[in-house]
Amino acid sequence: MKNTLFIYGTLMPGLRLEAEMHGALFVGPAQIQGRLIDVGRYPGLLQGDGQVSGEVYEVDDAHLARLDVVEDMVPGDRFASQYWREEVTVLSGPLQGQRVQTYVYNRPTDDCTPIPHGDYRRYIREVGRES
Repeated sequence: MKNTLFIYGTLMPGLRLEAEMHGALFVGPAQIQGRLIDVGRYPGLLQGDGQVSGEVYEVDDAHLARLDVVEDMVPGDRFASQYWREEVTVLSGPLQGQRVQTYVYNRPTDDCTPIPHGDYRRYIREVGRES
């Protein structure tokens, strides 16, 4: 089965975990509603006002299961998961108006730095961080 997945951080091309997306089919750039935070070596997506920039890919069930492991998501156990896969609506791009899956950060955010513009690539350039 094919799944559409919005990515917004280190899984994107040119970033640290891009190899995890090999075999996925690029659909296009997109934005979703939400906000980003700096969790350390990667960003976290939270529900909220604002827009987050990223990309949409098509992945099969096996690929999605591998990504669940990368994202420390334990299927069926939200409490044990660092990220939780949820459906969101695409605000712009080729799939505008459609529902896709994404990984939402699922831990306390008290010590996390907001990424106000919602663009992780731009953020790591601004702070001079390798990803």
